[in-house]
Amino acid sequence: METFQQVDKNDLLNQHFLPHFFSDEKRLQTILLITFADLKQHKILYWYGIPALLPVPGKSITASKQEEWGWTGQEKALFWENLHLMRKNQGRLDPCFIVTKTKCVPLADYESVRGENDLLFGFLDFSEKLDDVTQGPASMGWTMRNLVAYLCFHLDLGGKSVSILSFRGQQLRRWDVHTKPHDYDASLDHSIVVQIQIPTKDNYNWRLKTAQADSLPAYRTTGWELNVRGKPGPRWMNLQPLLDPTHLAIQAADLNLKLMKWRMIPELQVDKLQSTRVLLLGAGTLGCNVARVLLGWGVRHFDFVDYGKVSYSNPVRQSLFTLEDCHDGGSPKAEAAADALRQIAADVVSRGHQLSIPMPGHAAVEEDAVENLDQLIQECDVVYLLTDTRESRWLPTVMAAAHNKVMINAALGLDSWLVMRHGGGFGCYFCNDIVAPENSMKNRTLDQQCTVTRPGLAPIASSMAVELMVSLLHHPDGINASAPKSGLNPFSPTVDSESPLGLIPHQIRGSLVSYTMMTPTVPAFTYCTACSRSVIEAYLNDKNATVLQACKDGDYLERLSGLQTFRAEAASKFEDTWDEDDVLDED
Repeated sequence: METFQQVDKNDLLNQHFLPHFFSDEKRLQTILLITFADLKQHKILYWYGIPALLPVPGKSITASKQEEWGWTGQEKALFWENLHLMRKNQGRLDPCFIVTKTKCVPLADYESVRGENDLLFGFLDFSEKLDDVTQGPASMGWTMRNLVAYLCFHLDLGGKSVSILSFRGQQLRRWDVHTKPHDYDASLDHSIVVQIQIPTKDNYNWRLKTAQADSLPAYRTTGWELNVRGKPGPRWMNLQPLLDPTHLAIQAADLNLKLMKWRMIPELQVDKLQSTRVLLLGAGTLGCNVARVLLGWGVRHFDFVDYGKVSYSNPVRQSLFTLEDCHDGGSPKAEAAADALRQIAADVVSRGHQLSIPMPGHAAVEEDAVENLDQLIQECDVVYLLTDTRESRWLPTVMAAAHNKVMINAALGLDSWLVMRHGGGFGCYFCNDIVAPENSMKNRTLDQQCTVTRPGLAPIASSMAVELMVSLLHHPDGINASAPKSGLNPFSPTVDSESPLGLIPHQIRGSLVSYTMMTPTVPAFTYCTACSRSVIEAYLNDKNATVLQACKDGDYLERLSGLQTFRAEAASKFEDTWDEDDVLDED
């Protein structure tokens, strides 16, 4: 490290550039790299130097005129062919060259084109300021400085005005002697031409202009790279992450997503998916499968909510659990699922919450349950509703609607499944009901209380639920994204979607009996016991009182939502219709 710091950096540039520039070799471009390797910390200190001859103070390179490259498209196309021909003849492409409207030659062949009209001295300009042509030489590549010095010392053009072409072709394909020239590249139109007043030889001689001692070099160079702070200095390269298994695992985990974005879906927002915070209500068969698919999409922030514990019947269907989780009465499902995710992906941030969700028809309500669940839903970006019973889905539905959160609902039958999204004016899980949710576990035997479903159903529904979320997150309208009309053929050429991943249905209903799916679109029900305006307003005004009343009083939600009145009016109209039919029959 001390040697790295003590070396004379300016002298190093002079030693490795000046002798080659002024010799017969006339080298225009040199690259230096000095390094120090900290083998204990696996870090490399490095500094790049690209030397350029430095004029004395007050004699910097200035442009008297700047303009676009005014050649016609045909003349530029001929130049493109001539450049290829020169590269083929030399077996390489020099950074600087001479251009006329009929030929392209190396700088060493200047005498063959001296005196021709429209003569340009060109150089390959790969600077970062290709679109900034307002600063003259300041916006041009570093190579131009040595080209100007070459014109002064080797072509005796000091004190004269010359035209310099900043060649800014954005595509420079790999060529060999057998390669044929490609078509004219339209990106050549970015190139510009400037009129440069070439400094004289004396303008580069520091002894003459600054009265420095004869022991010091007459010519000076500059060109050390700036560091991350924009000042001359070296940079550090940290190789530790490349040796860290955790870092390697993180990089490899998202390889498929990166390839997908690179080759197939450029609009894929990988960073957005990685930062999405997901709340999974239920860590059972659906919860485990949804979490695994979410990992594949790059999601890394999880919260699980479940009140149960892992039993011996769970691991074969619930992929995040093992037999170790079943011993000693079973581990809490939410915590075990969160731990399992951290074992699968190194950068996962997952938490488990053993929480009982208050349910209509179940009078027992824990004091903090409503506040804790409400807080979790507010903190997340997407809520997955994956619980076992119908009534356990009511309160999360209300909360998600109240806080305008994306909610994906998945439910299983014996051989059928449902995946749907809430919000955006579409119906929720309860919008088709004409009664309020109640205790579905009451007066049921043990076998009736268990979820009985075909084993292949949960992975299908879970995958559909995650794919629906990913498509929704890529839509510009998010939760308010439109849905296709029911019965519309998804393969129709007229079907279009603003999401790069395709259509975003409201519901997906599938059956393993007929191996079919349908995507109905259902509007929200005005008198829904979960997402109607009256229920949401009551919850926002006093959530604890509203939830407590809904759990204790089976008729409360029907009265609050207006469903009870709606049913009475419907029954009354049905009776009137029935009476009219009786009259017609008597006649």
